[in-house]
Amino acid sequence: MSEQPNGLKAIGTALMRRVWPQVLTVIVFMVAISLRFPWWFVMLSALVNGAAVAYLAQCFASRPSRPAGDPLIGTVLIGSGLASIALTLKWWFVERQLKLPPGMLLHLAGHTEATSDPALAWSSVMTQWASCSIFLVIVGVWALGSRRAA
Repeated sequence: MSEQPNGLKAIGTALMRRVWPQVLTVIVFMVAISLRFPWWFVMLSALVNGAAVAYLAQCFASRPSRPAGDPLIGTVLIGSGLASIALTLKWWFVERQLKLPPGMLLHLAGHTEATSDPALAWSSVMTQWASCSIFLVIVGVWALGSRRAA
């Protein structure tokens, strides 16, 4: 029984030592989207991100001395995450300034009321959803790519 906590501690230490920038990006992404995205998307994101981190932890536990994965994919994950975080926080601040409920500008109707150009509203809504969805795909590729790096 006493081996399991030490094993978990070792896996947590390995994750933080090898991929802390990526894990930190995932955590901040989750905080940012929880401010304004619907709960179903937050839960889906938590499932994808949790599965990716658990998969990496399992990989590190099975081969403690292996490399952490492709640094390019890790860098793309960080860049994509920061872009999604910045975009999410930007629209969160806009919603707060306009005294709109959180997530109102994630829907075409909310943007159409806030802007006079429906094309601009549609583009903004798609950009917000696409940036976060692409980040989740990159998280999955990063986790799966880390297994192949061995």
